[in-house]
Amino acid sequence: MGTVGRKAVWGAVIALSVLVPAASASASGKLLNVDRLLQDGSSQSPQRVIIRVKPAGKDRVKKKLPNRGRGPVEHKIISALSAELDARQIAALSSDPDVLSVSADADVTASAITSSFYDSNSSVLKNSLGLQDSFTGSSVTVAVIDSGIQTSTDFGNRIVGVYDFTGGLGGVATTAIDEYGHGTHVAGLIGSSGASSNGKYAGVARGIKLLALKVLDRRGSGRTSSVIAALEFAVANKDTFGIRVVNLSLGHPIFEPAATDPLVQAVEAAVRSGLIVVASAGNYGTNPTTGVAGYAGIASPGNAPSAITVGAANTRGTDQRADDQVAEFSSRGPSWYDGIAKPDVVAPGVNLLSNEAAGSTLATDYPALRVTEGVTSYLKLNGSSMATAVVSGLVAVMIEANDDGNQQRWQDAQNLLKRNQRTAYAGSPALTPNAIKAMLQYSATPLRNANGMPYDVLTQGSGEVNGLGAMLLSYYADTTKPAGSYWMSATLPPSTPFGGIEEPWSQRAVWGTRVLEGSSIVELNQAAWGDNIVWGTGELDNIVWGTFSSDDDNIVWGTSLFAGNAALGDNIVWGTSMTWDDNIVWGTGLIGMFDGDNIVWGTFDGEDNIVWGTLDDDNIVWGTSANKVMVLGTSIGGGL
Repeated sequence: MGTVGRKAVWGAVIALSVLVPAASASASGKLLNVDRLLQDGSSQSPQRVIIRVKPAGKDRVKKKLPNRGRGPVEHKIISALSAELDARQIAALSSDPDVLSVSADADVTASAITSSFYDSNSSVLKNSLGLQDSFTGSSVTVAVIDSGIQTSTDFGNRIVGVYDFTGGLGGVATTAIDEYGHGTHVAGLIGSSGASSNGKYAGVARGIKLLALKVLDRRGSGRTSSVIAALEFAVANKDTFGIRVVNLSLGHPIFEPAATDPLVQAVEAAVRSGLIVVASAGNYGTNPTTGVAGYAGIASPGNAPSAITVGAANTRGTDQRADDQVAEFSSRGPSWYDGIAKPDVVAPGVNLLSNEAAGSTLATDYPALRVTEGVTSYLKLNGSSMATAVVSGLVAVMIEANDDGNQQRWQDAQNLLKRNQRTAYAGSPALTPNAIKAMLQYSATPLRNANGMPYDVLTQGSGEVNGLGAMLLSYYADTTKPAGSYWMSATLPPSTPFGGIEEPWSQRAVWGTRVLEGSSIVELNQAAWGDNIVWGTGELDNIVWGTFSSDDDNIVWGTSLFAGNAALGDNIVWGTSMTWDDNIVWGTGLIGMFDGDNIVWGTFDGEDNIVWGTLDDDNIVWGTSANKVMVLGTSIGGGL
């Protein structure tokens, strides 16, 4: 996601007079089943909330909710209701036996970084991915859940619909406008034809169709409930519009575990329906004052296990990969509470030129971002928003390549049959979201920092996406082959040339807390590809991916070394001096702070420590030592 300035962008909190049992609380006095943003309870004003309920009890809960503001509104995709409630009503609902959780209908944002981080020139985007124009994504519709899309010659007649969700009334058909400008920029990176720039600023998949689902206003702000409604619309209308990919270059801080986060659960439901959801990691990778790197800055819904979560890389304006690095602002994992290994990959996200929405907030308030060529103006933006759009375009290319490869293999088989035995092509199974993610990770280029050391997987995932490698893997994957069998119809060398230099693929995938490696990750049609499999879960014995890496390659907690130490190679090692009450380790439950305890990552004293403080309401506190702490913005400033 991009970010405009460092304004407070998170958290318009949320509000009921319902007769339900008395509120229940934990031993610490915190309300059960209520997220951190709502725990304070001091506000007597109505607040927007999202209430996840047991399906059988939805009608009972709905009858108890006041008919106030825009609620109650039903979200069928996650069996939830959104409403405006006061603190007493929220507390009462926390003990209702029909209620699973109560969450803030938190602000979601997507903004643009207004200053250039690097003095680099934008390269032609497709060259930086190693892609040519073999496939353009013309058979694919990408749903862009953002601030809208403004029409232009670069989109032609490929905008198949525009629906506005900002009014809280579901999707209302409207004209193609974008008051903020972020959605148009994102859409251009995904699928601009480049007609207005003679191809110079074409998107990754210049032939795709675009469905604009507007959830952000002219300030680049919106509600979680609007995003959930847009995801539900995409699922319900995926066949009508041919939607295969959903782009989410937006988000909010993580206030609760993924299992109860309504936005995460809506993403997981969309993926279970067969849609590929690409989400921003966030732009919270460094302390904005000191520049010190910080971990656990992933935003929601980037913490959704089944989403393809994307961080930002800086290509420095060249096609070669040797000088590429992870952008300092790009959020690192693991995800708050759950310790999910994120991001999955990184992609170009620095100084990217794309379509400007004329008259939009970004174009008007930040004229320095504008770049004019001829009679056309573009915007130069940075952020994981931009990187996410790049990956959405690449996924569309992968889908079309796989469809084409399957049809070509069918045609070759038909040519071997007698004419009276030939049949009409009935299509082949689609590549699943898990298979797409694995191919992106397996073919990615591992990057190194300024000191020449490999980035850990919580900084780069498997590495920077490799457009050509991912496209070839998807083309040769024969989805008609049964699970457990070999499905690659060609043997591919695990490297790709960038700027004339061969760069090896990572040949890895991160599954839960394990790093997996070996050619069988992509050579076999794994059972793990199934639509019913949540990424990173399941018995490892039943997910026969390649081989596990050695202990030195796994994600490890609890040793005495700090992540990135030269002796650790690819280890992600978190120190033993973690100052929290409930010492929860990787893979067994929550990470985070309770009752004001700081977490210190690493074991070095003083200034060498990277410290994350408490989530004080909706704040994330940063610092460089336990006694030298600062607050980032006022509720995590920044955007995505």
